[in-house]
Amino acid sequence: MLKDLFKKKPAAEVIDSHEEVDVVLRLMFEIAISDGNLDKAELKIIKERASIVSGEDTKVSKIIKKIIDEAQESVSFYPFVKKINETHDNEGKKDLLKILWELVTADSVIDAYEENLYFKIADLLKIKRVTANQIKQQNSV
Repeated sequence: MLKDLFKKKPAAEVIDSHEEVDVVLRLMFEIAISDGNLDKAELKIIKERASIVSGEDTKVSKIIKKIIDEAQESVSFYPFVKKINETHDNEGKKDLLKILWELVTADSVIDAYEENLYFKIADLLKIKRVTANQIKQQNSV
């Protein structure tokens, strides 16, 4: 039984780029709706991100609908954070936090729920609070 604890675990399964995109967009959507309102400015940022990463055969509206459907069915975004931790290095995670902070400030109102979720995601991504604060300060309105 103790041997099982120290066995080397298999390498994390690499996810395909579309699934990774959905993971990032899903976190963006969670931040955007955390204050109970999906603002036009927030939706615009999400749509821009979706159009950049979508394939030629995938419509942005289809991606957005998929994210909304997943958010309604899901009770936790931890699986998405886990995938990001498995597939992104620290710089990639910091870039994601920049995008998330841009969403928080998109409507020119820093809502306490959005800010709290931003820091919670940073913590789950294993980014120190000091670093998350620096990203916040560098990218504030």
